[in-house]
Amino acid sequence: MFVAAHNGARIWGGAELALARLLAGLQGRGHRVLLYCNRPVVAEGAARMGVPSRIAHIGGDVAIFDAVRFGLHLRNAPPDVLIVGTYKKLFHAVLAARIGHIPRVVARVGLESDVPRAWKYRYALRHGVDLVVVTAERMRGPFVDLLGEDSGRVTVIPNAAPSPPELPSRAAARAELGLPPAAPLIGVVARLASQKRLDRFLRALSRLSPEVHGVIAGDGPERAALEQLSRDLGLGGRVHFLGHREHPWPVYAALDLMVISSDREGMSNAMLEAIAAGVPVLSTPVSGAADALHAEPDGRRPGVVLETFSEEELATVLHEVISSPTRLAEMREAACARARSEFNFDLLLDRWEAALTGGMNPSGSMLTR
Repeated sequence: MFVAAHNGARIWGGAELALARLLAGLQGRGHRVLLYCNRPVVAEGAARMGVPSRIAHIGGDVAIFDAVRFGLHLRNAPPDVLIVGTYKKLFHAVLAARIGHIPRVVARVGLESDVPRAWKYRYALRHGVDLVVVTAERMRGPFVDLLGEDSGRVTVIPNAAPSPPELPSRAAARAELGLPPAAPLIGVVARLASQKRLDRFLRALSRLSPEVHGVIAGDGPERAALEQLSRDLGLGGRVHFLGHREHPWPVYAALDLMVISSDREGMSNAMLEAIAAGVPVLSTPVSGAADALHAEPDGRRPGVVLETFSEEELATVLHEVISSPTRLAEMREAACARARSEFNFDLLLDRWEAALTGGMNPSGSMLTR
């Protein structure tokens, strides 16, 4: 099967990583894959993962020529399926797929804020998309409402992180990263952007015992402001900014607890990486958190989902969890179990292969527009 995908992002972020991981996994199973993208930074990120790419720019609403040019290119070397990985480019990507005579179009929706409000999305979803794949259960609703009797064209396939390489010991990881060897350590692995609300993380940390340290691994436009806030809060040497980490696994190995402090997410890659590494997660009530952090049949949980977005609740629950070695140990065991069962990367690939070939249709036949 020849699987093409388009990503129209300006940056290399979580959605781009998840899409490249999917394509790399499919390539590993013998499928031909190709990522079309708007920006070289995305092509470079994909190349680091062994995914071939090509620049095929799709602009804004008036950039119909971009869609036509992309469609004519697709017609010359038509893939069996096109995955549209950037929701804002859906209309133009669907037009290109029509021009290119692509037999199957799958829209991958990764953010809860990506909903079919505007007419262009509603039209594209009704008439140009064979399957909508959302990454969390609570994201299904707007698409099911739109498609009505065709709601079978909406399915949930969460992200998943590949199994980590052999992790260093906690002591070795902390020594490698220059982190305190014995302090309780909570951390974030994220692009330092406003939606991640790392200011909330820092303010919650400032309410905890001085012995608790924080780690922020990542880079982005908010870094300078976050470093200044850390100083303003008197956190000083308690917060460790590690910068971008191409290979974040030593960070997870060093942590006692991972924190998601965002205002919005889809299915957080960092959350799934932490679970894969056996690290408990505490998350704001963003999309995907409840899917990943629910209780095991024996009652153990791999993490906690807050009821609100308040820094007060975040600080309170952080204190409760980080102060209980027994609870942390149970959460670590549950995280490992969750990674094996529901967020197994091979299982993810099985479900995507079914989606891409039409196997998600209950009738077993290829869905048609």
